[in-house]
Amino acid sequence: MKLIGLEMKKIALTPYLFTSVLIPLAALALIDLLAYVPQIDPNILATDPEMGTYAFLYVISFIINVTGFACMNTAMLGKVIMESYNDNYIPLTLSYPVSRKKVFWAKIIFCELFCGVGVFIGVLLTNSLFFVSESVFSLVNDTLSFTIIINQLPLMIVSIMLVVSISLIALAIGWWRNSLALAIVSAVVLCSILSNLVMVGGVEVILAISGILFFIGVLVVLTLTKKVLRLEA
Repeated sequence: MKLIGLEMKKIALTPYLFTSVLIPLAALALIDLLAYVPQIDPNILATDPEMGTYAFLYVISFIINVTGFACMNTAMLGKVIMESYNDNYIPLTLSYPVSRKKVFWAKIIFCELFCGVGVFIGVLLTNSLFFVSESVFSLVNDTLSFTIIINQLPLMIVSIMLVVSISLIALAIGWWRNSLALAIVSAVVLCSILSNLVMVGGVEVILAISGILFFIGVLVVLTLTKKVLRLEA
């Protein structure tokens, strides 16, 4: 816990906190816009009636929050991990009187906790604000009930798994080429594939993919840990 506390002091958290607020607000703006579209063109619901349901809009909220926090987590991991172990900083990083494994895991745990909690709160905030706005001024021709929010709790937990897994996989890809840009692009591509599969397959696909990606994420952490242990100053 002391190492995680040290990581908190070393990182400028203000940009990440600002982004953590911006992501759910952007998701809220998007689902409000999608909810309003049928008011402009009612024919849309004739061709795609799913757009007029709360279930569809909450899935969009889920996708936007996961994508935003996965990309932010990847950038954070790149800053904390890749920068610490590049040629300029690696002598300092390896000189700590603590085992390399503990230092590396402290950095990973800090980033994943920050963004994991962030995406959970982000999805909850987006969905709750949308629920309140719909209670006051309804745009969606669907039945509104508090159970809709409760039913999103499993997806909120899954969102944590996805953000953690996608960011770790993207970090491994970026670190392989020593490129933060490649890591972020990889996170965007993975989230794009995920969103397409979710829109086609629904919640069942989300659960299956999250399990697979989480397993791959664990393998990535173990592989990167071995890489750190082999590094030389």
